[in-house]
Amino acid sequence: MKRWIVRVGIALLIFAAAAIYWLFYDNRLPRDGVFPLDLAAIRAEAARPPGPGPERIETETISHMMVPRIAMVAGTGWDKIDIVRVSHRLVFPDRSILIDTAFDEATAREAKVDSYDTAAWKRLVRAMDSAAAIVVTHEHADHIGGLIASPHLAAILPKAVLNPEQAAVSPYIAPLRWPDGVRAGYRPLAYHGMRAVAPGVMLIRAPGHTPGSQMIYVRRADGREFLFMGDTASLADNVSLERIRSRLITDFYTHENRRAVMLQTMALHRLAEAHPGLILVPGHDGARIAALERAGLLVRGFR
Repeated sequence: MKRWIVRVGIALLIFAAAAIYWLFYDNRLPRDGVFPLDLAAIRAEAARPPGPGPERIETETISHMMVPRIAMVAGTGWDKIDIVRVSHRLVFPDRSILIDTAFDEATAREAKVDSYDTAAWKRLVRAMDSAAAIVVTHEHADHIGGLIASPHLAAILPKAVLNPEQAAVSPYIAPLRWPDGVRAGYRPLAYHGMRAVAPGVMLIRAPGHTPGSQMIYVRRADGREFLFMGDTASLADNVSLERIRSRLITDFYTHENRRAVMLQTMALHRLAEAHPGLILVPGHDGARIAALERAGLLVRGFR
């Protein structure tokens, strides 16, 4: 009897270890396939609209939440890191464009954030009202949610440049939903590959994290180049280490296409090595975004 108990115990330990490895450490990269990310082509397309790019890029941080690093970067450590929800504003001399809209306080509380900045939310609402255009990296509630929850949604939706997947009724925006009738007559922007939407501002299709995921390239008026990665790379370490989110997140929470995200992450890693001057902006990396603000590359707060 004791020998049987020992064998069962060993089998259970092996199963638990395998499950932990699969959920938190597995990061086997594809050996074939490639995601095209050609900076020269991006630059050429972004230069098509006449005029200079934005003069500065402002960032409003709406909320903070501490999570284990290994959840967001597979195979790393269990130390806690700051996951932020943010909105960025591209400021031109005569207009502004928003990138991502974070989420409202009710949605944030449902997501169990540790802190929420109500004053920042009010500034974001005003920024959405005054923006010439609003784009989002993807259709999760912490990126498109501020738009959907805006008290002036009917008035500002025509300014939102959403692709068809982002504008669709889909489970990806849960717990939010589009109000009945608000999308009547709205025409999303269907495009393949890349599409310039303003001088120096380029959308880059990158389905994987969600069907409507895209990255956004920005060339500032002074020539500095930025790539807003959304949740293709939530953290800077996703790119530098070529490690995506753990399977616990990708398979049970976000339900994303791991192979597609891995190919995109590998492409971003190669791009960063080839072009060290390109500023990669992760979707939720509190430490990285704070460092970019300290360096003056992003301006803290909407002005």
